Amino acid sequence: MNPFETMKKHYHERSLAAKAWKENGGKVVGYISDAVPVEMIIAAGLFPLRLSGDPLASTDKGDETMEFFFEPSVRSIYDQLLTGALDFLDLLVIPHYNDSVFKLYYYLMEIQRMDPSLKLPDFYLFDMLYTKWFATNLYNRQMIHEFKKKLEDVSGKEITPGALSNAIDIVNENRSLLKKISGFRKLDPPLISGTEALQIIGSSMFMDKKEHNRLLMNFLVGAEHNSPKKGVRVSVEGSQIDHLRFYELVESYGAVIVTESHSWGDGISDHPVDNSFEPLGAITDRYHLYSSSPRLYPKREELQHCLATAKELNVRGTLFYFMEWDDMPAWEYPEQKKILDDNHIPSICFRMQKYHLTETEEVKSKLKAFIEAVS
Repeated sequence: MNPFETMKKHYHERSLAAKAWKENGGKVVGYISDAVPVEMIIAAGLFPLRLSGDPLASTDKGDETMEFFFEPSVRSIYDQLLTGALDFLDLLVIPHYNDSVFKLYYYLMEIQRMDPSLKLPDFYLFDMLYTKWFATNLYNRQMIHEFKKKLEDVSGKEITPGALSNAIDIVNENRSLLKKISGFRKLDPPLISGTEALQIIGSSMFMDKKEHNRLLMNFLVGAEHNSPKKGVRVSVEGSQIDHLRFYELVESYGAVIVTESHSWGDGISDHPVDNSFEPLGAITDRYHLYSSSPRLYPKREELQHCLATAKELNVRGTLFYFMEWDDMPAWEYPEQKKILDDNHIPSICFRMQKYHLTETEEVKSKLKAFIEAVS
């Protein structure tokens, strides 16, 4: 199996590597969002697995106790926890990422209190803050030290500075290689489609990082010989998209997605940890200052990044895609649209998109018309 097919397999069978690790006597740590320092999990000798929703599965069990206004991917993860689909986890790390993720921690506490026989993994609230103030950084350093202690309890061994530095190097190498993947999307014409890129990038969160690095290096050897991707260049802004459906639809209408702002895509490879500093402090700074949390403040950097990326990549149109009940990224939309309009970059917005249903005929017709117009 060639490198891309292997990564594609792990993108679609997301617990494959984690379950193999578990069967070989290892322990698995599930985490939500990219706001959790995977370097520390790896340094503890544990397997980090980013959790995602499943748009093809029902959430009947979760719907019994969770209100309708929760972000749909979080609802799906909640359902997986209640039905035992994630019973191989030894620890679940829940960051203070957004309201839906944060409240998941308290829902699990309450459901466990109501039914002590329910088999749930040990779950841990990783309470990082994201405002860029000195006092916030001091608080976050304390949270990082407490997280280190929790991982040591789970693994049964001390996380040494040497182990942390080694793990930082592994994850930084992964980010660097994914940046090179991104470079092939930015060519004109691109040599990697958005749908392909999403699978390559996403598989990094479901595989052993060293193995993924090996696959990336092998893939990059022949990437310059890939067939050019034909289509108008577009970018994606808005919700975290942890599946392929929207990308496949966009690219089926004659467009190529050359970048996206969310952390299931290009955003995951930004900002390596500075390994020239003390490891825990460097990790604190990276996840404090450069997290993709929707609660970041101030927002002007995101607005400028949206415009600068569109100009740099010669994007002909920007697609704003907001999941149902995922309100946080939508707060930036009016200003993002205005700054794009002012620079004569067309955009289109898809609001309140369903997670478990295919796109409606209205969405398809609007999308097709937009791509034809910007072409």
